[in-house]
This record gives sequence, C-alpha cells and structure tokens, in this order.
Amino acid sequence: MEFILDSYKLRRPGINDAEGFIEICSEKETMKYYGTEGSQIKTINEAIEQINWCNSLFDNNSGRWIITEIEKDEYIGDIGFHNFQQNHNKAEIGFRIKQSYQRKGIMTKCIKELVRYGFQTLNYNRIEAQVDSRNEGSKKVLSNNNFKCEGLLREYEYENDDYIDINIYSILRKEFVV
Repeated sequence: MEFILDSYKLRRPGINDAEGFIEICSEKETMKYYGTEGSQIKTINEAIEQINWCNSLFDNNSGRWIITEIEKDEYIGDIGFHNFQQNHNKAEIGFRIKQSYQRKGIMTKCIKELVRYGFQTLNYNRIEAQVDSRNEGSKKVLSNNNFKCEGLLREYEYENDDYIDINIYSILRKEFVV
C-alpha cells in the first residue's frame, strides 16, 4: 500500500532505506525526544533489523511507511501504526522526519492520510500517540490533525539517566473529519 501526498509518497520500507535510518538517528535534534526504541541505529545490520520490524507490523493490522519525495524516492522520515490491540480496535501512531524537512507541513499531511486509512480501511476506533512532554513540534502536528491531549503520564519513561513525562494524545473515529 502506497500513498501519494502532493510531491511526497508513503511506501513500505526496503533494504535501500537502511542508510536513511542511520542518518536520521544521527540527527541529535531530530532524535532528542524520540525515545530509545529505534533511535540508536548506527550500523547497516541494525537498520535492517528496523526495516524488518517496520515490515512485520503489516502482518498485525498496522505498518510503518517510509516518507520520500516522489522524484527522489529516498528516505526522509517514517510514520506508522504499532501496538495494535484488536479487542479494542486501537493502535498507536509514531513518526519522525529529518530536520531539513521539518516545519514544512509534510508530517501534517502524512498523519492526516494515515489517520484516514486507519479509520476507513483498518477499522480502528481510536488512534493514540505518546509524546515526550517537551516535544512541542509533535504536540503541534497532532493538534493540527484534531488529536486531543488526554493528559500527562508523569515520569512514565526512563531515558538518558532521567525520568520523562509523556503526554497522551488521541483521536476517535467519530471525531475524524475527511
């Protein structure tokens, strides 16, 4: 399943995306609030493990897509669903994009398209996001897509020798506007 969004595309990950995963993980500012899972990719083998994980999600009513410019078809970011819970028809969305592509509206479009797909095709009732409470950019892009902040999970994760707070955001199928 591919999605075309103006001059950008979402597509399944392939082996050619390995360098892109390594590059984004080396961007300190981009990864500052990302968390530890999938953020320490430094070798081709680690990148291939990440690509395999992304593709394995498609077997469980989820998936992780690569964001590319249509003309170049090179990794600039990734976005997708994970932690699908069938008995509750809900999943978590996660995303990241290289710093040079941030604040251009790309992620807003990608989230909107995947939320539509999640509700209309995957039959989700709820899509949620866990966001480092310091990550103003992610909170803004979620709010721009009609996600609601439900609250704060205090000292919810331990990263870089410190406990961090997490904001929980969600959107429900009945709140989604095409």
